[in-house]
Amino acid sequence: MNKIKTTFLILSAMAFLFSCKQKIKSRPTNALETGRLFIRATLDGDTETAAQLILSDSANIELFGVYKNFCERMPEDKKQHYKKSNYQINNYREADDSTTYINYSNDYMNKPTELKIVKKEKLWFVDFKYLYSQQNNLK
Repeated sequence: MNKIKTTFLILSAMAFLFSCKQKIKSRPTNALETGRLFIRATLDGDTETAAQLILSDSANIELFGVYKNFCERMPEDKKQHYKKSNYQINNYREADDSTTYINYSNDYMNKPTELKIVKKEKLWFVDFKYLYSQQNNLK
Protein backbone atom coordinates (compact mmCIF):
# COMPACT_ATOMS: atom_id res chain seq x y z
CA MET A 1 0.00 0.00 0.00
CA ASN A 2 2.85 2.39 0.85
CA LYS A 3 4.42 1.69 -2.55
CA ILE A 4 1.15 2.66 -4.25
CA LYS A 5 1.04 5.96 -2.33
CA THR A 6 4.66 6.72 -3.26
CA THR A 7 3.99 5.92 -6.93
CA PHE A 8 0.90 8.13 -6.88
CA LEU A 9 2.86 11.01 -5.31
CA ILE A 10 5.60 10.72 -7.91
CA LEU A 11 3.15 10.60 -10.80
CA SER A 12 1.17 13.53 -9.41
CA ALA A 13 4.31 15.60 -8.98
CA MET A 14 5.49 14.72 -12.48
CA ALA A 15 2.14 15.74 -13.92
CA PHE A 16 2.40 19.05 -12.06
CA LEU A 17 5.94 19.76 -13.23
CA PHE A 18 5.23 18.97 -16.85
CA SER A 19 1.87 20.72 -17.00
CA CYS A 20 3.14 24.18 -16.12
CA LYS A 21 1.42 26.39 -18.65
CA GLN A 22 3.49 29.50 -18.24
CA LYS A 23 7.10 29.17 -19.30
CA ILE A 24 9.90 31.24 -17.86
CA LYS A 25 10.19 34.31 -20.08
CA SER A 26 13.95 34.21 -20.25
CA ARG A 27 15.80 31.09 -19.12
CA PRO A 28 18.70 31.94 -16.76
CA THR A 29 22.09 31.59 -18.42
CA ASN A 30 24.20 30.87 -15.36
CA ALA A 31 24.03 29.33 -11.90
CA LEU A 32 23.70 32.64 -10.05
CA GLU A 33 20.74 33.80 -12.16
CA THR A 34 19.09 30.40 -11.75
CA GLY A 35 19.55 30.51 -7.98
CA ARG A 36 18.24 34.05 -7.70
CA LEU A 37 15.15 33.29 -9.80
CA PHE A 38 14.45 30.14 -7.77
CA ILE A 39 14.87 31.93 -4.43
CA ARG A 40 12.57 34.77 -5.43
CA ALA A 41 9.99 32.40 -6.91
CA THR A 42 9.86 30.30 -3.74
CA LEU A 43 9.58 33.37 -1.52
CA ASP A 44 6.78 34.70 -3.72
CA GLY A 45 4.96 31.35 -3.69
CA ASP A 46 5.40 31.07 -7.46
CA THR A 47 5.69 27.29 -7.60
CA GLU A 48 5.17 27.22 -11.39
CA THR A 49 8.37 29.20 -12.02
CA ALA A 50 10.26 27.32 -9.31
CA ALA A 51 9.17 23.96 -10.78
CA GLN A 52 10.67 24.86 -14.15
CA LEU A 53 14.04 25.36 -12.48
CA ILE A 54 14.07 21.99 -10.70
CA LEU A 55 16.36 19.24 -11.98
CA SER A 56 13.98 16.64 -13.34
CA ASP A 57 14.62 13.38 -11.51
CA SER A 58 12.25 11.24 -9.45
CA ALA A 59 13.50 12.39 -6.03
CA ASN A 60 13.32 16.08 -6.96
CA ILE A 61 9.87 15.69 -8.49
CA GLU A 62 8.52 13.90 -5.43
CA LEU A 63 10.07 16.34 -2.93
CA PHE A 64 8.93 19.38 -4.87
CA GLY A 65 5.38 17.98 -4.94
CA VAL A 66 5.48 17.70 -1.14
CA TYR A 67 6.86 21.25 -0.92
CA LYS A 68 4.11 22.58 -3.20
CA ASN A 69 1.43 20.97 -1.02
CA PHE A 70 3.06 22.49 2.06
CA CYS A 71 2.97 25.94 0.44
CA GLU A 72 -0.68 25.59 -0.49
CA ARG A 73 -1.59 24.86 3.16
CA MET A 74 0.53 27.67 4.58
CA PRO A 75 -1.47 30.41 6.36
CA GLU A 76 -1.98 33.52 4.25
CA ASP A 77 -0.21 35.85 6.68
CA LYS A 78 2.92 33.68 6.56
CA LYS A 79 2.81 33.68 2.74
CA GLN A 80 2.69 37.48 2.81
CA HIS A 81 5.72 37.65 5.12
CA TYR A 82 7.69 35.53 2.67
CA LYS A 83 6.57 37.62 -0.30
CA LYS A 84 7.63 40.83 1.43
CA SER A 85 10.96 39.43 2.55
CA ASN A 86 14.29 40.15 0.93
CA TYR A 87 17.08 37.66 0.66
CA GLN A 88 20.83 37.91 0.91
CA ILE A 89 23.39 35.60 -0.66
CA ASN A 90 25.84 34.70 2.09
CA ASN A 91 28.18 32.58 0.01
CA TYR A 92 28.54 31.64 -3.65
CA ARG A 93 30.84 28.73 -4.41
CA GLU A 94 31.58 27.08 -7.75
CA ALA A 95 32.58 23.48 -7.05
CA ASP A 96 33.34 22.83 -10.73
CA ASP A 97 32.09 23.93 -14.14
CA SER A 98 28.71 22.23 -13.65
CA THR A 99 28.03 22.50 -9.90
CA THR A 100 27.55 25.63 -7.81
CA TYR A 101 26.40 26.15 -4.23
CA ILE A 102 24.52 29.25 -3.10
CA ASN A 103 24.07 29.84 0.62
CA TYR A 104 21.38 32.45 1.31
CA SER A 105 18.96 33.63 3.96
CA ASN A 106 15.80 35.73 3.87
CA ASP A 107 15.05 38.46 6.36
CA TYR A 108 11.78 36.82 7.47
CA MET A 109 13.19 33.51 8.74
CA ASN A 110 16.83 34.60 8.85
CA LYS A 111 17.96 30.97 8.55
CA PRO A 112 20.85 30.12 6.22
CA THR A 113 19.84 27.75 3.43
CA GLU A 114 22.05 26.24 0.77
CA LEU A 115 21.04 25.49 -2.82
CA LYS A 116 22.87 23.20 -5.18
CA ILE A 117 22.70 24.37 -8.78
CA VAL A 118 23.78 21.93 -11.50
CA LYS A 119 24.30 22.22 -15.23
CA LYS A 120 22.61 19.62 -17.41
CA GLU A 121 22.55 19.80 -21.19
CA LYS A 122 23.81 23.41 -21.14
CA LEU A 123 21.04 24.58 -18.77
CA TRP A 124 21.22 25.28 -15.03
CA PHE A 125 18.82 23.59 -12.58
CA VAL A 126 18.24 23.48 -8.83
CA ASP A 127 18.93 20.06 -7.31
CA PHE A 128 16.01 20.34 -4.87
CA LYS A 129 16.77 17.12 -2.98
CA TYR A 130 20.03 18.71 -1.80
CA LEU A 131 17.97 21.05 0.42
CA TYR A 132 16.53 18.05 2.23
CA SER A 133 19.86 16.27 2.52
CA GLN A 134 21.32 19.42 4.13
CA GLN A 135 18.47 19.66 6.63
CA ASN A 136 18.96 16.02 7.60
CA ASN A 137 22.71 16.53 8.01
CA LEU A 138 22.12 19.41 10.42
CA LYS A 139 19.94 17.37 12.81
